[in-house]
Amino acid sequence: MTESDVIARCRKMLVDYQQGSLADYVPYCSVTDATLHRLAALQPRRLTTMHGSVFVGDGSKALHDLATVWREVLSVQS
Repeated sequence: MTESDVIARCRKMLVDYQQGSLADYVPYCSVTDATLHRLAALQPRRLTTMHGSVFVGDGSKALHDLATVWREVLSVQS
């Protein structure tokens, strides 16, 4: 579990992926942003990933921040 910033690591991973053979590995489409914001509205206190840390803290803010990162990094490729 971690309470530290997970969004900066996510941004770096996405940028690195987009520059290599894993480009477009993370799907991004017209409903991605809205979906992340709907999840944020649930105000989760923990966020878990398939492979990574469990984030403990303001999950709503983290999901809003993630939506911004995904839009900035991935929508350029769409």
